[in-house]
Amino acid sequence: MKKFLLAAAFLALCPSLFFAEQERKTFGFQFALGTGYTFYGDSNLSHNMNKMMDRGYGRLILYADTGITLKATDFLYFLAGFQVMGDMAWNSGAYSNHASPAFFGGLQFYPGISNLSFSLAYALGFRRDWDVLSADYRQVPAAKWGNGFRLAAEYDFKSGGGIVPGAGLCYLFMPTGWDNYDNTLAVYFRLAFR
Repeated sequence: MKKFLLAAAFLALCPSLFFAEQERKTFGFQFALGTGYTFYGDSNLSHNMNKMMDRGYGRLILYADTGITLKATDFLYFLAGFQVMGDMAWNSGAYSNHASPAFFGGLQFYPGISNLSFSLAYALGFRRDWDVLSADYRQVPAAKWGNGFRLAAEYDFKSGGGIVPGAGLCYLFMPTGWDNYDNTLAVYFRLAFR
């Protein structure tokens, strides 16, 4: 019985030890998972996606990112990372899959509003398309690398360092060639180690 009580007490204390507030370190690592939506600038791709949704295609949109932070002050951090949005639609052997990877680097700052932060970053990325569709869908030209920007707002569920869970919203503006611009919105859950 004593072993059981000791084990129960240890398990009850684990979350408080795991998420105990600490001083934020100079260097940090973070990753996020979520979902979102891309407003495709290519009219052929937009037409195809609308047509697929009208025909009852299944669709799954996933977002992931990873990055590092470097502390400049208690309120300002350098940020660098990689994000990808995967958009997959399928039905009876036909499919249209799109991945939008982007590297980003910029600044993250805490304006003093609780644990809310904002970031602005330069982004370099493109969109990769994989399609197996019937002839009544439009041909989508291959996307080119583009220089865009990334804006994000995040809320940390605890102050300081250690293991910090949070949630966020980001917007990515990315030129994809041929005078087309993809606009991506994502919501995500973040886990930071700092």
